[in-house]
Amino acid sequence: MAAFDHFGNMYDVTFKPRLLLSLIRDHLPEENGPFSDPSQLSKAVSLIKTHSLLSESFVSGSTPPKVVEAWKSALSSWLNRIFSLLSTTMPDKCCAGIYLLGITCEECSSERFLESYFVWFHKLLAFLQVPRYLTMHADGSFVRMFGFRNMKGCSL
Repeated sequence: MAAFDHFGNMYDVTFKPRLLLSLIRDHLPEENGPFSDPSQLSKAVSLIKTHSLLSESFVSGSTPPKVVEAWKSALSSWLNRIFSLLSTTMPDKCCAGIYLLGITCEECSSERFLESYFVWFHKLLAFLQVPRYLTMHADGSFVRMFGFRNMKGCSL
């Protein structure tokens, strides 16, 4: 049981970076590989919401810096995979990328959202010009984006 001495339970913050990385590896489609099981996206979203994997909700000072960096690195891997899906020419993977970016907008911390919304918006803007790629979920992401427009430092 020495393997379980590194974290208290499955909701422990030290467990989240590893869970997010395994979720990316096991449940998200790769840019070049086949997209054989779309139900994997549902499992991924369920895990993200259940364990708040994108929230970066660690308490300053009490979370070891190594864990904070691991979580930020895992979240960067998540975003890189989404951006690679958005960049592919395969419509099913583009739709998956849009859907996952919408989930990311909903689930990420406010700080991460404010830091990244400009890049995310421009990633989605290309799909606004091609209506066949839009999903209802992507529209919900814009609602949150415009909810932050009056905050200090934000301008859309």
